[in-house]
Amino acid sequence: MELARDRQPEVDTAPLVADGPAAAVLVEQSRGAEMVVLGSRHLGGIEEFLSAGSLAVPVTAQAHCPVAVVGEAEHTTQESPYLVVGVDGSATSRAAVEFAFEEADLRGCLVRAVAAWQPPAFSLEPGDTLFPAERRLLAEATSGLSGRYPDVPVHHDVQIGSPVEVLARAGEHALAVVVGRRGRGGYSGMRVGSVVRGLLHRATSPVITVPGG
Repeated sequence: MELARDRQPEVDTAPLVADGPAAAVLVEQSRGAEMVVLGSRHLGGIEEFLSAGSLAVPVTAQAHCPVAVVGEAEHTTQESPYLVVGVDGSATSRAAVEFAFEEADLRGCLVRAVAAWQPPAFSLEPGDTLFPAERRLLAEATSGLSGRYPDVPVHHDVQIGSPVEVLARAGEHALAVVVGRRGRGGYSGMRVGSVVRGLLHRATSPVITVPGG
């Protein structure tokens, strides 16, 4: 509390003491909240599963609002600060894109919309002008929002690799990486997708997961 007041004295803070498992309490408090913010220890998959005190995955999977998991401080070394948002055409991806534009408008930064393309058996050079489907996907995902947020510049970026690798790399110097809670490849019974799990373990920038759809 004192640290928060020292750093942001204009922001109101209020303590809350609640009984119950920490994850369940935070999920309940997420009802009506704008965002839940958690720290991360970047545990490996097995450590995450076995750690009773780990909150990142269970809260991200069940919260009623976006969840930001912060492993390191925001990266502000770039001349033009930006947010990365992962785009795959899923319902939660669309919610993530909308959230990223709103957040970028508040922060006065640009949005870097990123789609991953996984190559077939033959190899491609990074300069190849392919990926028409991915580029169309990015254009469709951001077209309406560019009109609603005219002061938010947007860059489209298609990169070769798995979604986790691509987004972690793209977000290395970003203010945050924004993703939908369960992407196009997730199973309907899963509350959080493999991309989210991978980013929570690997990304060096904060990861903001958006429910929706």
